[in-house]
Amino acid sequence: MPLVLSRTRIIFALLPVVVALHPVGAAATCITDWSLAAPIVHAQGLTTVEALSRIAATEMPGVIVKTTLCEEKGAFVYRILVRDERGKLTNRTVDARQPFAR
Repeated sequence: MPLVLSRTRIIFALLPVVVALHPVGAAATCITDWSLAAPIVHAQGLTTVEALSRIAATEMPGVIVKTTLCEEKGAFVYRILVRDERGKLTNRTVDARQPFAR
């Protein structure tokens, strides 16, 4: 009998591994591998990276060069690395459900 696991089961099976690898005492758990992060974005109804890029284009100067999904204090956030028109890199953290909400 073949073993078939749903995406949600796979995610929850892998989450303890991600948490276990995270440094002790750190304030956030981040997932840099998008093969793991994308199903979480979908399952949690978070803003997609594509939508985040479109929203960011209207809300801030510069271009997102890297996006990481993190969980901080029970909420999902995106940590983004932004390059401005001069090439300067800046780190920002935005809510993954409502990025750039006022």
